Amino acid sequence: MKNYFRILLAACLVALAVCQAVAQTDPYKPPLYWSTYEYNIVRQHFGVSYNYIPEYELQAEIDWVDANLKKYGYNMIEVDGWGDSLQLNPNGYRTSHSKLWQHDFAYWSALLQKRGMSLGVYMNPLWVHVPITDTHTKIVGTDINVSSLIDPSEANTNSANANSDLDTGGNSPESTAFVWAQVERPGAEQYVKGYVKFYADMGVKFIRIDFMPWYETGVDHYLGKVGKAHGHDNYETALRWIREACDQYGVYLSLAMANMFNEGEAERKYAHMVRIDEDVDYGEWWKFSDKDRGHRFDLWSQWANAMDGFTYWSYISGSNKIRLDGDFIRMNTYATDSERRSVISGHLIAGGPVGVTDQYNTIGDSIWVYQNPELIALNADAFVGKPLTNDPLNEASQTWSGQMSNGDTIVGFFNRETSIRNRTLTFSDIGVSGTVSVRDLWQHANMGQMNSISVDLPAHGSMVLRLSKESKTCRPQSITFNKIPDWAHNDPPPTLSATASSGLPVEFEVALGPATVEGNTLHPTDQPGTIFVQAKQSGDDSWCAAIPQAQSLNATGVHQENMFLFGTFTNWTPVRMKLVGDNWVAERISLPVGTSEFKFANTNNFSGRDWGEGEGLAATAMETTGGKPNSKITPPNAGFYRVTFNDFSLQYVWEEMDLDAPKP
Repeated sequence: MKNYFRILLAACLVALAVCQAVAQTDPYKPPLYWSTYEYNIVRQHFGVSYNYIPEYELQAEIDWVDANLKKYGYNMIEVDGWGDSLQLNPNGYRTSHSKLWQHDFAYWSALLQKRGMSLGVYMNPLWVHVPITDTHTKIVGTDINVSSLIDPSEANTNSANANSDLDTGGNSPESTAFVWAQVERPGAEQYVKGYVKFYADMGVKFIRIDFMPWYETGVDHYLGKVGKAHGHDNYETALRWIREACDQYGVYLSLAMANMFNEGEAERKYAHMVRIDEDVDYGEWWKFSDKDRGHRFDLWSQWANAMDGFTYWSYISGSNKIRLDGDFIRMNTYATDSERRSVISGHLIAGGPVGVTDQYNTIGDSIWVYQNPELIALNADAFVGKPLTNDPLNEASQTWSGQMSNGDTIVGFFNRETSIRNRTLTFSDIGVSGTVSVRDLWQHANMGQMNSISVDLPAHGSMVLRLSKESKTCRPQSITFNKIPDWAHNDPPPTLSATASSGLPVEFEVALGPATVEGNTLHPTDQPGTIFVQAKQSGDDSWCAAIPQAQSLNATGVHQENMFLFGTFTNWTPVRMKLVGDNWVAERISLPVGTSEFKFANTNNFSGRDWGEGEGLAATAMETTGGKPNSKITPPNAGFYRVTFNDFSLQYVWEEMDLDAPKP
């Protein structure tokens, strides 16, 4: 099997040498940054029609990043889509994000520079913001009307506003109303390059360009036809112009959408970074690893989830080559700390950016995941790792490795499966000969001298190791983890038992599943499911860290395994609820004026049981499986609400939240 991996890897490298597109020449490493995306997408999901980020919220986020993340290297704030401003400069370029903002992009860019950070902007240099009748706005450096770049077949009576609501996440037909610059017309090159220069002149060093597949083909694989196809040649011409301007003005070019035809040939020539999966959207493990797993589409996004995209496209990325963007990260949506470690490890080992979009009021106690200096060092070193195979359906693709600039080797083990999986690696199989010092970058502990390692990972778990020739001595130890019996409702909480050969205390963590742990006592949440527990001992000045041990047990509880909220206020899009004590909870639900209808369900597609027929802010629901009536609510005020639902008593309560009040 090890020989198979070596042969497969060698074959891939030979194929690459033959088919490699023009090599990337820009040495920029991907950024660590914060984006407004989560603020916007949450409101979109809940049907808020006007979901720009207000300036007081942007200021609060900047303060939070400055205080908590900047010292770790997160030095950029990216204002994403959903802007509505049509405040244009004399050459037709947008100067601000929202018509309700007091300040423009230049103001925020200057403010960030004073604080040691920079502004990133979501835009597309092919978008034309003026109406076709405009005769005043001139292409920069010319006397040509910007409106002359518009194809009348793409214009409409609302063309002045067509590109104002800049991003709907690619899920809404309203976002099809783009008015594109026709690249074959006089002045198009000046307009496109001037777009980049306009933002660069105010200090913007990062542009995130969206919806280019729609320009290229006029087709979306979910929505079908979304506009006119402008063709691959025009697409590549536009990319070349944009990259030339980016190189001239020192701007990082990130493609948020790209079809990646012919194995990404055009994108590999011109982009610094390309997104390789669908929008992070609701977050959760499903979007990171499971959605349409192993299925390759013909159009953007060829791979739906980040791990599939990282894995397959790993062969085109590397030092002085294009980088892979797994989209933004919403740590607050993941089930456990073990999942969170896997997510950020995946982004960094693949050599991608870390685009934080958790907010100061949604991150909870998970900010530490972004603050691991030993893992962030991979980004600082411009590290790019590779899996043993780039086939996402081959489990060998869940073992990654790569070399740091000082010669150290990074090894990443992942478990994308739903059961405990063993990951074993002989270091010589990845070119590391002899015995080396091994360090666990999440335990922040040395594991001793090794020439191979074998570890059992819990479902959705991971391990990141740094192999060094530097001699680091410590006494090896191991953990004996006693079997945990299955648990059923009304059983006493299980007592966890493990011993380390060093005699040092063992710590336990619930890696996944419906339980929490306190000391050596496991507390199932009374939901059915599989619980995965890890036993760890990180060593001390004398003892090496032990290889963590994993166990699983089956829990039989009385609560529903999952609960989702559906309603007219989310266009019946499911919102996952969390079990807190005996109540299921969903927060930040935007309710409009008037009467809304809703239901609770134990699946995200009404394939199981559901509950409705209640009425009012507080009421008792009834089981409505089979199509019986919805519940109804008429809130006293439009705003954001918290709802709790007890799946025993079937009582629910809605309470208004003060989510958008300015923070002191």
